[in-house]
Amino acid sequence: MAIASLASSLVGLVCGIGPILGLIFGFVALNQIKNTGQQGRGMALAGIIISALSIVIGIIVAIVVIAAAPSSPPPPPRPDSGAPAAVITIAPQAIPPAVAV
Repeated sequence: MAIASLASSLVGLVCGIGPILGLIFGFVALNQIKNTGQQGRGMALAGIIISALSIVIGIIVAIVVIAAAPSSPPPPPRPDSGAPAAVITIAPQAIPPAVAV
């Protein structure tokens, strides 16, 4: 269980479900270690610590992303660019007839 806790917490750095499983496995492992006297307390604690840090960092990132999102929609695009424009009008010219050779 301690190995599963550590592995889940490390995989949790990449995907979202790992830290939750790391916490669960870590606490189950600590309970088993306390009852049976087996080894692996350090791995279980490392899994719990990494999982807890991953969850806290994930929550902080989510809060920052939500806070940075615009609260109102952007203004609609303007039809003109605001740059000055010059319009030149040319009078129509007569086209000479084609000369046959």
